[in-house]
Amino acid sequence: MSKLLFWAGIILVALIVMRLLARHSAARHRRARATPRRPVPKRMQSMVQCAHCGLHLPSSDAIHRDGRTWCSQEHAKAGARISP
Repeated sequence: MSKLLFWAGIILVALIVMRLLARHSAARHRRARATPRRPVPKRMQSMVQCAHCGLHLPSSDAIHRDGRTWCSQEHAKAGARISP
């Protein structure tokens, strides 16, 4: 009879521990979902204008040649239409 009570106690303690761990995990999951993640701000870039068509685009995307900026290779070959 004492062995039966011993094992019943062990099982009861194990169930209580499992329930506490599950509750802790669920609370942690709720906190993680409730905290909104901030989007990573993008670095600001200077905007430049194509010397051919006037399109404004980020400086990193532009083609820089002869002190002017172009939006594409074709416009760089065609030359400037807009005065600086």
